Amino acid sequence: MQKYDAMYIIRPDFEEEARKNLIAEISKIFSDRGAASVQVREWGSRKLAYEIEDFKEGYYVDMEVETENVESLAEYDRVCNIKEAILRHIVVKLPAKK
Repeated sequence: MQKYDAMYIIRPDFEEEARKNLIAEISKIFSDRGAASVQVREWGSRKLAYEIEDFKEGYYVDMEVETENVESLAEYDRVCNIKEAILRHIVVKLPAKK
C-alpha cells in the first residue's frame, strides 16, 4: 500500500456543523474505496500566505491515507474541485519507508 498526504483548506465563513459534515464526506471518499487507513488531523483556522477569494484565513485539514486505489485520489480531486467551500487542495505521495 502507498501512503499519501492530502490537505485541503475550507472557507473560514463555513458553519461548524457543515464543516464537520464536509470533513466526514471527504474522509468517506477514501474509506469507501478500500483505504487501509485514513487519519484526519484538523489544524484549525490559520492565516493564509496570500488572499484566496478575498479570504485571509482558512480552516486547514490534513489527512494521511494509505491506499492502492488511485481512483480514490481522482475522486478526491474531483470532489474538491466542485465544492465551493474548499479553497485549495493537494495530494502528495509520501516516500516508502525502508
